[in-house]
Amino acid sequence: MKFMANVGTLMGGTIDEAGEVVSRDIPRILGLIKCGQDQKGAPLPAGYNKAVMQVKRRFAEEVKHRQAEREHTLSLKQGQRYLLRELRVLFGATDDEDEKAQINILEKAFRGPTTSAIDRELNLLRRNGVTGQELLKTLVHLYHQHNMRDWLDRRNPQLENHQIPKIVCSEALV
Repeated sequence: MKFMANVGTLMGGTIDEAGEVVSRDIPRILGLIKCGQDQKGAPLPAGYNKAVMQVKRRFAEEVKHRQAEREHTLSLKQGQRYLLRELRVLFGATDDEDEKAQINILEKAFRGPTTSAIDRELNLLRRNGVTGQELLKTLVHLYHQHNMRDWLDRRNPQLENHQIPKIVCSEALV
C-alpha cells in the first residue's frame, strides 16, 4: 500500500507504510490517483493519518532548517558583524525589557541586506570604536533615518505567510 501526501506547495510525494518518501514525481503521482467517475472510494487504511502527519513534521523541520541555513549563510559585512557583536554585549548587560526588545529589533534589521550608505555609517562606527548606549542611540537614529522598519515588513512576505506547512491534499492508494 502507498500513500500520497502533498504537504504545502513545495513538496508532494508518495510515501510507504513506514512514512518514507518513495517518489516526488508529481506527474506520476497524478497518474496514480486518476480514476473514473464510477469508481468507488475505499476506507482509509490503518495508520494513514499518522504517516501523513509524520511527513508533514519532517517537511516542517526541513523548512526550518533551510530558513536557518539561508539566514546564517548571508554574508555579513565587517560593520554589521561589529554592531551585532556589540548589540549582544548590550543585550547581556541590561535588565530593561524595553531595551532588550529594541536591541532585538535592531539586530534583526541590521542583520539583513543594507545599503552602501548604511554600510559606510556602520564602518565609521566600527573604526571609531563606538559602543554601549552611544552605539544604541546611533543605530536607532539610522534605523529611523533609513526607514528600516519598512524593509523588515517587505522582506520575504511569502515566507512570513507560509510559516506553517499545511496539508493540501492526501490520497491513499490501496
